[in-house]
Amino acid sequence: MKLQVIPEWKRAGKLASVQVLALLVAFPDIYNGIAALGWLEELPTVAKWCIRVLAAFGIAARLIKQNAPKADAP
Repeated sequence: MKLQVIPEWKRAGKLASVQVLALLVAFPDIYNGIAALGWLEELPTVAKWCIRVLAAFGIAARLIKQNAPKADAP
């Protein structure tokens, strides 16, 4: 399987799906900032890294070109 980047990869920052996943990458730090104010308890370290890794994989998956589904023959 040959991996190719989508043609519009240079404007990935403007794609809504990438923006949502980037926000998800930053979520543990935002949450911990709120926890530092004493409003919430801090997230466990494992949870922080799971969220970051899954979101990073989501961004990578969004930028990899995928084959269009093949139509079923009648």
